[in-house]
Amino acid sequence: MKTMAEKVKMIPPSDFFRAELSGMPSKKRQTGWVDGGLCPFHEDHQKGSFRVNLTTGSFNCFACGARGRAPIDFVMSRDGLRFVDAVKRIAEEWGLA
Repeated sequence: MKTMAEKVKMIPPSDFFRAELSGMPSKKRQTGWVDGGLCPFHEDHQKGSFRVNLTTGSFNCFACGARGRAPIDFVMSRDGLRFVDAVKRIAEEWGLA
């Protein structure tokens, strides 16, 4: 039986970021680093500074320095949560709990 964290890690990064970021490209098959729209970690006014990797789930803002390696890192940073709480939130939002 899989743990909740293992279930959350199975969410495709492309699906996660398209659901979380309104500025994501709409192409379903696009992979690799893409423009993630405005950075959710600071008051961003310039598209292009926030990038996400739709294959690995990594994200990076070249303006404020926010970065992480997975959707769980994204939720932890954005919402100020610990790992366990971020996993719970994602699991509940995605119907995995």
